[in-house]
Amino acid sequence: MNKLLTALRFERSALLFSFNSFAAAMLALYVGFSIGLPRPYWAMMTAYIVSHPLAGAVRSKAIFRLCGTLVGTTVALLLVPPLVDSPVLLCLVIALWIGACLFVSLLDRTPRSYVLMLAGYTAAIIAFPSVNTPDQIFDVAVARFEEISIGIVCATVVHSLIFPRPVGGPLVARLTSWLSSADQWALDVLHERSATETDRERRQLAAAETEIHLLSKHLPFDTSNLREITNVVHALHTRTLVLIPIIDGLNDRLSALRADGHALSPEVADLIEQVATWIAGGADRNGAEPLIAELRSVAAATPHDADWATLLSASLLTRLVDLVDTLGDSHTLLDHVRRNKPLSAELAELVDTKEHRPLHRDYGMALLSAGAASIAVLLSCALWIMSGWRDGAAAAMIAAVVCCFFATMDDPKPTIASFGIFNLVALPIAAVFQFTVMPQVNDFPMLVLVLAPILLPMGVYMAAPRTLVPAMAMITGFCNALALQETLSHQDFADFLNVNMALFVGVFIALWVTGFMRTISVDTSARRLLRHNWRDLAHHARAGASAEPVALAGRLLDRLTLLTPKLAAVSQSGELRGVDVLHDLRIGMNLVTLQKASPDFDTTTRDLTERALNGVGEHFSTRSNGRIVDAPPGLLADIDHALHAITELPPSTAKLAGLSAMVGLRGNLFPKAVAYQAAGLLSMKGPSA
Repeated sequence: MNKLLTALRFERSALLFSFNSFAAAMLALYVGFSIGLPRPYWAMMTAYIVSHPLAGAVRSKAIFRLCGTLVGTTVALLLVPPLVDSPVLLCLVIALWIGACLFVSLLDRTPRSYVLMLAGYTAAIIAFPSVNTPDQIFDVAVARFEEISIGIVCATVVHSLIFPRPVGGPLVARLTSWLSSADQWALDVLHERSATETDRERRQLAAAETEIHLLSKHLPFDTSNLREITNVVHALHTRTLVLIPIIDGLNDRLSALRADGHALSPEVADLIEQVATWIAGGADRNGAEPLIAELRSVAAATPHDADWATLLSASLLTRLVDLVDTLGDSHTLLDHVRRNKPLSAELAELVDTKEHRPLHRDYGMALLSAGAASIAVLLSCALWIMSGWRDGAAAAMIAAVVCCFFATMDDPKPTIASFGIFNLVALPIAAVFQFTVMPQVNDFPMLVLVLAPILLPMGVYMAAPRTLVPAMAMITGFCNALALQETLSHQDFADFLNVNMALFVGVFIALWVTGFMRTISVDTSARRLLRHNWRDLAHHARAGASAEPVALAGRLLDRLTLLTPKLAAVSQSGELRGVDVLHDLRIGMNLVTLQKASPDFDTTTRDLTERALNGVGEHFSTRSNGRIVDAPPGLLADIDHALHAITELPPSTAKLAGLSAMVGLRGNLFPKAVAYQAAGLLSMKGPSA
């Protein structure tokens, strides 16, 4: 029954989305006809391209699309008149502009990226068809800007006013579900449930984090009242972000204790049960402070000559403090978002503090994608110029658009091929309409009636991510082939075929160039992401000042989201066999903690800690250079020396944090080393620690 209700809700939302998109497209087409634009069908196509099931996403992208269109139009106006007599140079400059814009946009990965991506291929859309009539470039540029802008504005207005689906509702629902799943994961870890179950939960939560982050980017443009408390939602997301390494660190320490056959002391076991009861009871912040105080008190009582099991227990208690503190804040912030409950002074300060969360940037792949786009455009231009093909400009235009649209994929070939195939499927449908139906259409209401049976069903499939590309290809192919003009005039079949064949040539060239120089295997992509992780860890281990935990965790979690499906797809052989995608995240958080705590150590302890951190940096620098090696034994000795020095410090918050982080580093880098002994260096190998 629940599945049926979910399916019905999906069908209803998809129908509403299709209706809104169709209404926006028809409004844009009507405005284009009314003001006498030469190609009003561009406005109709743009309305469909801009449409999104969430109103906030349409509004946020609309602003950036308008800016990108304006920049691209301006560039075309500046380039065509002086370079029109040098077609090769003009094509080269436009191709380089497209590549440069795509390169920068791929490094952003937020809605802002639309500015430069559109600026790139908009210049091509305006410049290439204008080379035969350079004296009309200004009129063409203005008309094209108007057509695209009308489509953007109409889509924004319709999706904002007619049955709008705000970002706020789905975002809060996902945050609520995420926090509930985090509670359950923490309980499963504390109750020592199966590793398979907890591993599945942590992967799902990690994958959902970046999705929530990207969704929250649209909140300032939303139609819901959550737009007014955007800072609260961002603060909540900041707290949930660090929950993943905290809970995973708890699991890591409990697993180490179990692997060595150590039983928890009655006092520690009782505290774990208290934390579990507190979480099961709703994780109320009011009940957190006494629990945190007791956890810190027991952890601070760890003797300086403690054995490895006692140190693991002390580190476990420190992680429990972090868990209770962060989980309590998260639930309080969520209650404020959902029920407007008041915030404490500390949380109000957190809300006012903006922490930057950088996402993963792959300069190498961005450069390859930019190069592929530029070369595809140049090849299309070469075919156009050398053959004297009247409509060859369309091939260069579509090559630019296709290369930009699908540049974020590891292997864009299947998607580009699908786009081309469904464009081809739309062609005979458009031909039937163009040469049999359209001659009977005499006014705009009749045009709307004949287009609805085709466009409305296609719009339903646009609402689902899995069928978005085929549906979008069908719609854009149909609208472009129909080429509705200002007077509803009808083109002859030769012109119809010539223009559309140019589009397929552009898609084919984009497909060929992409396959030749841009496509990488899933295995290679996974290795690249892992090397980026190791390069980050090497940098933060050697850095003199600590990184912001949210920034580092955000970047590592973003890569984790990208890595998880890739590791599941590759054959788990060789170096990728049994890769733990959260291992790097745990190490990264321990490095951040040590960098923050070490300034409060005495000189000797600080020097030993820095020596150990430099060794960690050397190890991950070696791995980032392609040599997948285990951590060297000398690093284990450095970590043990630093760990022993930290245990000798007088009780303090810095000591507890440093002790927990150093224990975490040792356990993650040397899982099979013999247990730490206060006596000093170790030379024997033993069971997992």
